[in-house]
Amino acid sequence: MSVFEFARRAARVAGTAGGAAMLLALPATLPAQQSTAALTGNPARGEPLYADTYNCYACHGFDAQTGERRLLPMNYTQEGFITFVQNSPLPQMPRYPDVSAQDLADIYAYIRMIPVDAPEVDDLPLLEDILTRKQAALAD
Repeated sequence: MSVFEFARRAARVAGTAGGAAMLLALPATLPAQQSTAALTGNPARGEPLYADTYNCYACHGFDAQTGERRLLPMNYTQEGFITFVQNSPLPQMPRYPDVSAQDLADIYAYIRMIPVDAPEVDDLPLLEDILTRKQAALAD
């Protein structure tokens, strides 16, 4: 029985003596948590998880660089990414506590394989010109 199934069952019978016993037994019956740092992500498995299963593209774009929030360049370690996705503190990013750490490691591996398309600021002459003019105006 998974931790989530156990919690759901305990919640259903929480008002009964059996429910209280289940809640008291919870720490003793939880399976040992696998370290997320030890997981190896599979990018080939992560791509359909990103695009189809969890629909990450809906907010982050198919290239993880468009949409509401860019994922590239990735600023998280694998462990940090898994923790963030399962326990997001951001109101615009839902939490996914039921998604397995292995699925998230696979998604992380897939995202890390996507080439970053955004050019450096120095490679955008118009933007560089705007920033230079802004700095000059602020100096006056």
